[in-house]
Amino acid sequence: MQHVAGVVLCSLLATTRAGAQVLITGETGGAGGHAVMATANLLAPDDFDTLANFWGQYGYGLSSRVDVLVAYGNISVFGDTQHYVGAGSNIGLLKRGRQIVDVSFFNTVSVPMTRRDQASTVFVTLALVASRPMTLGSFAITPYGGFNTLMPIGERKCGIFTPVETLHTGIAGVTVPFGRAWSAYVEYSPGPGIRCGGFGILYVRPKQP
Repeated sequence: MQHVAGVVLCSLLATTRAGAQVLITGETGGAGGHAVMATANLLAPDDFDTLANFWGQYGYGLSSRVDVLVAYGNISVFGDTQHYVGAGSNIGLLKRGRQIVDVSFFNTVSVPMTRRDQASTVFVTLALVASRPMTLGSFAITPYGGFNTLMPIGERKCGIFTPVETLHTGIAGVTVPFGRAWSAYVEYSPGPGIRCGGFGILYVRPKQP
């Protein structure tokens, strides 16, 4: 349950700006779960320089199927940096107890705090993510995958930190727990017009006895 709660947190900021990273599995954390994540991503749009995106986020299990997320991040390119904040949720649609895999609907909204004239007014991410834990010998991992849509809304003529048009990417990642409360995530998200790679470290607060 602790691992599941943390997985939810991995999503918010990796996709909220120009990035296509989701960093989340199809599981939700469960009511009352708490987790914190830090991540780093590289975004490579076609015919553009590579952007570096760093963010941290907090997630809370609102119910057994809904996790809510808040985050802060910054993204840099051409020697300039933009700061942004975001919020979102991960909503469980299918559970592997009844179906073969866990499936969730991930959604976020972010707004720029600085350099607002160089990004869209609002940036929306919508993704369907499927995952299933598996064991390789004594080694536990959770592969995940899906599809992601990135939508700039409002002013977007000068898309330095966000794209000027809607983008679609795939999602391919894996999460590996280490220790009682920690997990590592690695993801690659390719799509027409952009390719993204990133990793994150997640801490899930152990439940009190």
